[in-house]
Amino acid sequence: MPMPRRWWSGFAGRWWCVEFTLENAMELLLIRHGRKAGDAYLRPAQPVQGFLSEDAGLPQARALAEALRDVRVDVAFSSPFGRALQTAELALAGRGVPIQAREYLQEWEPTLAMRTGSAEQVAELMARDRERYAERTWKTELGEGCFEFYGRVIPPFLDDLAALGIHARMGGFMLDPGARELGVAVFAHGGSLAVLLAHLLGLPPFPLARFEFLETGVARLRFTGRRDIFHPVLVLPAPHATPASGWV
Repeated sequence: MPMPRRWWSGFAGRWWCVEFTLENAMELLLIRHGRKAGDAYLRPAQPVQGFLSEDAGLPQARALAEALRDVRVDVAFSSPFGRALQTAELALAGRGVPIQAREYLQEWEPTLAMRTGSAEQVAELMARDRERYAERTWKTELGEGCFEFYGRVIPPFLDDLAALGIHARMGGFMLDPGARELGVAVFAHGGSLAVLLAHLLGLPPFPLARFEFLETGVARLRFTGRRDIFHPVLVLPAPHATPASGWV
């Protein structure tokens, strides 16, 4: 049986000792893709090649695979865009875990003018947007609005979790017995992952991203239970940590 660990927490002049077991917790990994190559909007069939750069993207994905070597992954979802799918395939190579592409995980959707306009036109749109306060950017001519983005990503993601036995309830999640040790990985983009992470940690929607995911960056969420309601807890590794020293 895994040995429980103790964590001392202080708040408002009081201290508590919380005892919990790390080894049997349900975990969710939010993972950004490696450096891209090729058309950013293509949705290739699996297996995927040519959507990560040779000099950076491929080495990043291989290093990610090594870092996650001892991390349990039972289920994997991915954005349909090539850079996310190829990162997922390389990171989970040899595990036999099917990678399920999900349209809702694609990146923030720019307008046609942003996608097809000249460099000068796009620069003008971006410059105009930078002049606005954040509170004035809920919906602009650049593309998908904040609430549209959240509305596209969050409901189908919760549906996917529910299908796994992970049910959103009372500000947290109720886990079916078979889901309490699951490892779930989501491969996507900086914008869509920031939306997911903000929601899971209970932060309200805001036009500016609350989190920045670097290339192949990982947010690790461990579900901690209180009276049958499990709450996602963000695990922050030490910057000097390695797989061997337990960052995973």
